[in-house]
Amino acid sequence: MIKKFLFIAAIGIIAFSSCKKKDFSLNSNYEDFTIVYALLNPDDSVHYMKIYKNFLTDGNAYDAAKDIRNYSYIDSIEVTLEEYNGTNLVQTYYFDTTTFIPKDSGIFAFPLQILYTSKIKLNRNYSYKVVVRNLYTQKITTATTRLVGDLSVKYPIYYPNKINNITFLPRQQQLEFTKGENITLCQASFYYYYTEVFKNGNRRQAAPVVFQAGESTTEIISYFGENLLRKIKENVKVNDEVDYRYTDSVVLKIYTASNDLYLYLLAISASTGLNQERMEYTNVKSYSKEDDKFEEDGNALGIVASRGVYSLMFDELSKTTNDSLLYGRFTGDLKFIKYDY
Repeated sequence: MIKKFLFIAAIGIIAFSSCKKKDFSLNSNYEDFTIVYALLNPDDSVHYMKIYKNFLTDGNAYDAAKDIRNYSYIDSIEVTLEEYNGTNLVQTYYFDTTTFIPKDSGIFAFPLQILYTSKIKLNRNYSYKVVVRNLYTQKITTATTRLVGDLSVKYPIYYPNKINNITFLPRQQQLEFTKGENITLCQASFYYYYTEVFKNGNRRQAAPVVFQAGESTTEIISYFGENLLRKIKENVKVNDEVDYRYTDSVVLKIYTASNDLYLYLLAISASTGLNQERMEYTNVKSYSKEDDKFEEDGNALGIVASRGVYSLMFDELSKTTNDSLLYGRFTGDLKFIKYDY
């Protein structure tokens, strides 16, 4: 099974010593090997790309990775995003460098990382081509992706501009939806938001309880509804200082992945089991100039793809589910009440 919910977080950097398709040797001639990661979301207004290079070292790899010059192109590349309507080039967007990283730091070469960013409004009906030009060697690295389309939810039923409730039953339930173009994989999560009111009068909205409902390449995701209450039990602790708690809302988020991203996730998940043979999937290509012609050189890796997220906010739990929250075997001791009086 694909690593669940992997693509909703930023893709981690693969180890530089294993990123190369060709045989890797410290004694071989150095070749410029470019790695590109970009996940384009048509709903985002700011977009980021991670572009770095391999390097050779005869010392400690992690110490060498602390030197930004070893793995970053810094100002030696030009990064653009070309927008196409069919085969017609509509516009070219230029990306600038930034050291602001909108994600958790992780452990690799942080905080000395350079990302490439641009403020762009993307069009779901267009395709996009990343072009990385090395200003010194003239090497060109490219990848093209179509954006994910819209998604609409059939069930649970949702009425716009109305107060909506949602039910979680002690049996299998289903999310039903319609996928737009270029959506291959969908993953769904429920976010349960609640407020705690303390005996001293203070109150706070705690971190949401996240129930990962599942994933599917079809237009149905099946889940066991009562597992939301189990998740609440796991995450909300008995606290004598709390007077009571109440439900704020439940947000359903369905994350979508393009076909390229789906194939990439399949490839990296295949290398984590007993079979340690590493599968590779990439849609990134590189071209070097020889005799005034550009020839594909195979010195590139990574993924340029598209993702999206569709959200619905339910104002409250149904009466059946709320009764289970207040009095049931999982959460009856957590001081939940129906309303904040």
